[in-house]
Amino acid sequence: MKVWDKYGKASDWSAPAEWSIGLLEQSDWQGKWIGLDQGEKTNDFGGAQWIWFPEGNPADRAPVCTRYFRRVFELPANEAVSAATIEITADDQFDLFVNGQAAGQGDYWGSPKNLAIGGLLKPGKNVLAVEARNVGNNPNPAGVLAKLKIEFAQGTPLTLTTGEGWKSATKAEANWTALAFDDAGWPNAKLLGDYGTQAWGIIQSDDRPLPARHLRREFSLEKKVRRATAYVCGLGLSELYLNGKKVGDDVLSPAIASYDKRAFYLTYDVTELLRRGDNSVGVILGNGRFYAPRVKVPAACLTFGYPKLLLQLNVEYTDGTTAQVVSDESWKVTDAGPIRANNEFDGEVFDARMELPGWNQTKFDDSKWERAQLVKPGAPILSAQICEPIRVLDTLKPVAMTNPKPGVYIYDLGQNMAGWCRLKVSGPAGTIVKLRHGEEVNPDGSLYTANMRSAKAEDRYTLNGKGVETYEPRFTHHGFRFVEVTVFPASRSWMRLKARWFTTRCPRLASSPSPIR
Repeated sequence: MKVWDKYGKASDWSAPAEWSIGLLEQSDWQGKWIGLDQGEKTNDFGGAQWIWFPEGNPADRAPVCTRYFRRVFELPANEAVSAATIEITADDQFDLFVNGQAAGQGDYWGSPKNLAIGGLLKPGKNVLAVEARNVGNNPNPAGVLAKLKIEFAQGTPLTLTTGEGWKSATKAEANWTALAFDDAGWPNAKLLGDYGTQAWGIIQSDDRPLPARHLRREFSLEKKVRRATAYVCGLGLSELYLNGKKVGDDVLSPAIASYDKRAFYLTYDVTELLRRGDNSVGVILGNGRFYAPRVKVPAACLTFGYPKLLLQLNVEYTDGTTAQVVSDESWKVTDAGPIRANNEFDGEVFDARMELPGWNQTKFDDSKWERAQLVKPGAPILSAQICEPIRVLDTLKPVAMTNPKPGVYIYDLGQNMAGWCRLKVSGPAGTIVKLRHGEEVNPDGSLYTANMRSAKAEDRYTLNGKGVETYEPRFTHHGFRFVEVTVFPASRSWMRLKARWFTTRCPRLASSPSPIR
């Protein structure tokens, strides 16, 4: 194109450009909606009993106070722990310690926490320690409830619950969380009743951790490719890969929509990523706002089902013939990947020991994966996304670091942002790095999180122990300036931290389908 100004002066010719029309009619889509409609976590406290310090009838009335609990147990000396999680809650609040190391906390008994603590356990004797707080203005019910599940590389799994064998106290003596502490003078905790007892009933937690789904398929292209276009709608969030390479530079795609009315799809020119012969396509599905972060707490959220995918790859050969690859029941799927949980409120949980090397490339062994399920459509109408996709805008380095208490480090990024952290770390397999995000710090230098209510705004990374590891979350973001970093077990790894922040421009959304690119 060339243009002339009012004086008749011509511009240079513009560079060649092209655009295409999207899939304007629903009938243009040849793929099927696929996914894995299962895997929602439910609370499992079967066999556990509520406990408290022996004072009156705590299931009915306990003083507003703090009480302390310990349980020493022994693991086989010759069995390596492959995974360990503890489901725990307390009426009203708790802090958990494993072998003297902080392992997690909770602030509402109706939202139990499921904490990975495998990296804190060791062969031989171990100790769980809980500081539980009963809050309020008047005496009210109080209790602690927990169930620990330990899996070994070989051998029979072990389960430990609150009940017999727990000790309790009214004061926090020096080193009371450590294994070496002598709790012989502590009285046995009082048993208040089995899980489901009348005081608390069956707990329906509003926490909704759901692992990301990995989907894949291999296909063959018989001729030289002239043009290839991929149309993809992965709900709630998705990343598309071809032959091992991520497609596009957008993140947190597609845009949020009212899914009971419509969903947005993205279009990519993928010509350069395909080759004659064997190829592979892979998609990771995150939860986004499709599978709601919460249902009731801290605010009501609509939820639309499990993550799902609709994909269509149109291929034009140089001889004018065409081919097509679509999402259907021939795809394979698994939720046994490293992203164990992801949402905007609570962050992402990533276990690098569960990574799937080569999953998005050809010749990967997916024989243990499931066949993809045909699932309900994600929305009645599909529209091309008309707003700019979200992209990473910049990467910032911390401007300061403080150490408000032993084992806790606060990094200051110098400005508030919407984004996430990139972590570079090395250490033994099973070491856990926890990143908590906030916009301010308290007067004592600790992270201020009161404005987030029950949202954890926390990313948790478990090392695989294979040298230097780099991690940044895919399916969450945080509003923050400060990052609190803790490592379990402490001082067993080194790390570097940077923050990446993003921007997007999103005009008013049209009510009718619109072409893209």
